[in-house]
Amino acid sequence: MPPITLSVPPELIQEAVDKAVAARLSHEPDYRRWWTVKDVQDRYGVNPAWLSAHILDKPRFQRQLDGFAFNYGGRIGWRFEPLAFSEFMRREFRQIAKEATA
Repeated sequence: MPPITLSVPPELIQEAVDKAVAARLSHEPDYRRWWTVKDVQDRYGVNPAWLSAHILDKPRFQRQLDGFAFNYGGRIGWRFEPLAFSEFMRREFRQIAKEATA
């Protein structure tokens, strides 16, 4: 069978690459800034009430969260250092979710 040759304009190739890169980046967490509750909500699929009830208001997590989760109160609210909070969630989320559904 003879090979098939396609001629694709460079601008179409660039457009496809740009779309693929944008799609990938939209799924990657932004570690360049501290996360808000909304960022955590979007990343983990939990609402603010769930986050408070199962993580932020649990005394057993207070020591672990100290240093990378801060409640500034008022309009600012909670802020989370993304790398440390991601590691906390990797380590604890399975158990937290299990307890939340029990």
